[in-house]
Parts: sequence; C-alpha cells; structure tokens
Amino acid sequence: MLVFAYHMKCENMCEFKRKDWLEAWSLLRCDKIADMKAKIPAMRKELDDPQTAKRIYLFAFNFAKSSNQKSLPLESAIAFWDLLLGNKFKHLDLWKTFLEETHGKSISKDTWSLFWDFITNINDDFSNHDTDGAWPVLIDNFVEYARDLRQRA
Repeated sequence: MLVFAYHMKCENMCEFKRKDWLEAWSLLRCDKIADMKAKIPAMRKELDDPQTAKRIYLFAFNFAKSSNQKSLPLESAIAFWDLLLGNKFKHLDLWKTFLEETHGKSISKDTWSLFWDFITNINDDFSNHDTDGAWPVLIDNFVEYARDLRQRA
C-alpha cells in the first residue's frame, strides 16, 4: 500500500482522495479491478530498484508523520524502517535498540533522509564512516555505540 500511496502522492497516511486515486491508477494504466490486482506485484518490485526505493523511502517520512508535526515519532519511524529496510541494512535491529535505549525521541527529517545514504554507503563494519562527515549526530553516535559493542564482544 505504501508504494501505491507514493504513486497517489498521498499527503497523509490513511487519507486517500478520489481524484488522486483515479489519477494514480490512470498513470499506472489500470482502469479495471483486474488490471489493478495485476499491477500490485509490479509495485512491490519497485522497492527492488535502488533509486525508486529511495524515493519511496523519502516519501514515507511525510506520509507517516502527522501534518502538524515536524518530526516522526520513534515508534512510527521504527515501523517504517522495518517495512522498508528490513532486508537492506544488516544492523537494523542494532539501530532500533540504540534508538530505544539512548535516544527515545522523535526522528527529524534530516536524520530520516540521511539514514538512507548512510545505510547504502557505509561498510558493514563501519570502517568507512567519517565522524567529521556531514552525518547527523545521531548517526555518528550510533556508529560509536556499534563500535563499542563490537570491541566488547
């Protein structure tokens, strides 16, 4: 449903406007229920394309947060990370544990956006992470947390 919401350009979760619904299906060249059903597997596969997956990931931030909020509640962020990154980031469980144990607050748009770049560019052992780079402090703190755990193990 998230991929379709992306195609619909939904502004808020669980709010689908008739005009957007019709327009999205039209752009997807589906005018019958059978066409719509047949299109769903292809929409799921869109997450396999790195560029499309990134666009959907970035879309998810505004889609998941309330319109009156600037950041995404941690519980929502974790749910969407599970949905979108479960098979893309080896250390997702560690990231979630780190956030729950040390951060406990909402996730900013900057952190959300740059986290995609982080997981797609960083080595599994974090060896190419540059603490002087342009990462949000939360990501730098996570790398330090992960490295500390590895050294203790």
